[in-house]
Amino acid sequence: METAQHSPQQDGNVMTISAFVLIDTTGNHTKSAYKTITRIQGVKAVYPVTGPFDLIAHVEAETLEELNDLVMARLRGIDGVTKTNTAIVLDL
Repeated sequence: METAQHSPQQDGNVMTISAFVLIDTTGNHTKSAYKTITRIQGVKAVYPVTGPFDLIAHVEAETLEELNDLVMARLRGIDGVTKTNTAIVLDL
């Protein structure tokens, strides 16, 4: 299993925003949503999990606008995705 960084990454002069997106799917769409999510640019890892959500995706973006597009348009636009909850990683 891949271990995610615990703080935002700085690559050169660009600060990367890292977040975890908890994803709820409907019916038997979990497997197809998983496959689709793994192909989206900005998604670093996807895990099927137990609990109130079906999948957790580790994502990275260079700006909040890019993160917004990734979550609101690309992830929520996947057939079978009914709900997302995003937690942005903070630097302590």
